[in-house]
Amino acid sequence: MTLDQFFYQVFESLPRQGPGCTGATRKAFSYIPRLPQDAMVLDIGCGSGTQTRDLALLTTGTITAVDNHQPFLDAVSKKAKEDGTVGRIKTVCASMDSLPFDPGQFDLIWSEGAIFIMGFEKGLAAWKPLLKKGGYMVVSDAAWFEPNPPEELVRWWETEGEIPKTEDQLRELVKNAGLSLIRTYRLPEAGWWDNYYVPMLARIADLRTTHGSDPSSAAILDALDHEAEMYRQYKRYYGYTFFVMQNG
Repeated sequence: MTLDQFFYQVFESLPRQGPGCTGATRKAFSYIPRLPQDAMVLDIGCGSGTQTRDLALLTTGTITAVDNHQPFLDAVSKKAKEDGTVGRIKTVCASMDSLPFDPGQFDLIWSEGAIFIMGFEKGLAAWKPLLKKGGYMVVSDAAWFEPNPPEELVRWWETEGEIPKTEDQLRELVKNAGLSLIRTYRLPEAGWWDNYYVPMLARIADLRTTHGSDPSSAAILDALDHEAEMYRQYKRYYGYTFFVMQNG
């Protein structure tokens, strides 16, 4: 098993592959003034599709769920069949930086906790052309909530390859991308701890019994453990912020 395969094995059985919660999805969606009944929605970096299911309940149009890991998309399709929304949800296996869609195709682009893969600025620039004029984009990304974060926390973010920006800096990037910011909304703590880290830590404990003796696998589990500990200690300094935007 490769390290990539093991990494996916950690996350495939989790309800979410990143921080989030249904309440936050609904709250962020509530700031969208209006969507047409036949809205075309694009969910980028959908993972196993918890927020995809939420969007299917919040909208009446069609949802295209995109991820680059087919087993996640299979889970989306399975849940859609169980929910009776299979006719409204389709899946596309593709990279978020090379999406196979026409310009101006979507009324709403949604992405929870995934834009960091491209970077906030690059993601907005790449996805904005896919929006219809007047269409909406909602993304969540990491941001500093308070100034002067502890050095240990900054060093950890550096090892992750991503240093958060402040919410004001992210607002400026929204403006520079030619999008109008409607509202921001911070993901509540439960979206991090109860819905993400608690099930992830349980999964890590299980995998230590079967893969803990392998140094490479153990290193991945240790890194994920450390990530949860960083949030537990320093959650006042950072979190995810939803940016609800409109294409003018």
